[in-house]
Amino acid sequence: MPKTKAPNYTVIQDTREQDGWWFTEYDKCDGMEVGTLTTGDYTIKGFEDVVCVERKASTSEIAMNLGRKKAPFQAEVERMKDYSFAFIVCEFSMDDLLQYPEKARVPRAARSQVKVTGKYLLKCLLEIQVCYNVRVLLCGNKNNAFVVCNSLFKRLNEMFHGQNKN
Repeated sequence: MPKTKAPNYTVIQDTREQDGWWFTEYDKCDGMEVGTLTTGDYTIKGFEDVVCVERKASTSEIAMNLGRKKAPFQAEVERMKDYSFAFIVCEFSMDDLLQYPEKARVPRAARSQVKVTGKYLLKCLLEIQVCYNVRVLLCGNKNNAFVVCNSLFKRLNEMFHGQNKN
């Protein structure tokens, strides 16, 4: 029996996403639409209730989410647990995370005022993975994070349409 081809997919980017990724027509992606998502920054059109990707641009952003803005971020993570495929895709590395705030763009004079440490950030991200089944991907930089997300969407689209994952 011949293998059927998965249809192309369209990415939906949340309207509140700032300085994010731009998905164009490429390979199996038909490009991107902007729309309102209740949870996350990106999803696949038609699978909005199954796939959720939250983008984190910097260690300072995740530190804010796990520090001063913990309540709203915690509410988002709570909603993410209901998705079959939920990801936090980070544009920074494990080294960047563990060396927070030293490697972050926190002014040297303000670093002593920072209450959040890299070890605390790691603890929180591991708890999110274990307790909520939300996968955290530390990609190193913005380009790598985009490539990972694009490949992830392609693999999920193939899976949703019964394709082999080669």
